[in-house]
Amino acid sequence: MSPDLSIIVADVSRLAAIREGTRLPGRVMHFTSGNLASAMDTIRARKPRIVAIDALFAETPSGVAFADRVDALSLPGLAILLIIQHDGRWTTGPRGSASDVALAEVTGQYSVPNTRRAPRFRVEGSIEATVEAGRANLVDMSVLGAQIVSLPALRPRQKIKIGLPDTDDVLNVIAQVAWSTFERPELTAEPHYRAGVEFAGAAQQLLEGYRRRHCGDQLLSATPR
Repeated sequence: MSPDLSIIVADVSRLAAIREGTRLPGRVMHFTSGNLASAMDTIRARKPRIVAIDALFAETPSGVAFADRVDALSLPGLAILLIIQHDGRWTTGPRGSASDVALAEVTGQYSVPNTRRAPRFRVEGSIEATVEAGRANLVDMSVLGAQIVSLPALRPRQKIKIGLPDTDDVLNVIAQVAWSTFERPELTAEPHYRAGVEFAGAAQQLLEGYRRRHCGDQLLSATPR
């Protein structure tokens, strides 16, 4: 990790103002929301102490996917923060509901919990799910989404069918890929895609029961993991 490095990612229309008004520890690197590939490459290589994301960008699908991809890196000690404009000043806070933060910029009320949109829990043991015509391992999940490691290629915004093995049956759900990154392990495992998926809302009650049966009780924090 580079304890002297912080990274800011912001909408191009707000980056100059954020650069002038935001104070973060150490050396600061700035990226626009149109240059996310370079931002991710730098985060992987340099392992910064802080990644601060423009709150209005964080509310967009691209912003949510980017923050989730950074979170999925599981870098020890990394803090993912949101940048908002409050009382004429730029300030940072823990990543929570991006829509709550965007509302804070309009109303001047800023209170963001350090949580995801829904509590997420680590899967206990190994669960091999079916994804379309292939298979995937379930890493963690909530009633809204999950992180999976998939052998079939997965692309952002792709709609997929997932079969989750249960005690006596299979729970079949529809999901949409929020983000996906290709990984090529050095020796032991096959190349695969690590992805975040969002479940269709109709399955939430079934997924909560599934989560209770197959996940531990320890809540995964939003920043760091």
